[in-house]
Amino acid sequence: MTTEIARRFTWLGRLLPGWLRAPGRSTVRYRYELERELHDGPAAGLSALALQLGLISATAGDPQLSARIDALRDTVCLLVERMRLLGATIHPPALAAGLEPTWTSVAEHGDLRLRLDLPGHDLGTQLSGRTGLLVADHLRTLEPGTTVQVRVRGKRLVRVHITEQRPGWEQRRHFRAVLG
Repeated sequence: MTTEIARRFTWLGRLLPGWLRAPGRSTVRYRYELERELHDGPAAGLSALALQLGLISATAGDPQLSARIDALRDTVCLLVERMRLLGATIHPPALAAGLEPTWTSVAEHGDLRLRLDLPGHDLGTQLSGRTGLLVADHLRTLEPGTTVQVRVRGKRLVRVHITEQRPGWEQRRHFRAVLG
């Protein structure tokens, strides 16, 4: 009997909209600065190191030494890529270009089917940043193959409605957020 009740609450919970918590203004700025610090500091330094290793490998006279240096350079390049992905997770670089490119990029990376319904006007820097991070963070939680529709409305008071349908699920899940 208890498992039947739990199953019904779970089913009902899938039908009711969930409320998403939007990041605050200071969080958006902090995440932007953290991403910039990762990109401009360690990622740039590792990229320079990979370039130097490539030059050393090209001038090395010993083929075995050259092969070992190339393997090390490949490892450094892999670390640079991982660091850039981490930075993009913290604050998507495409957010400067707008909401649509940001969410499209996150959806492509997560193999999601995305439909957007966005307002024809600019939301402003603060609201655009908060809205962008809110939806990007949610999209990263979804499993590949999920169909997602994101609808954004409002100017000073922005309403976000996300509808998702995960593969193999019959019900759609709804999430909402209001930002001001």
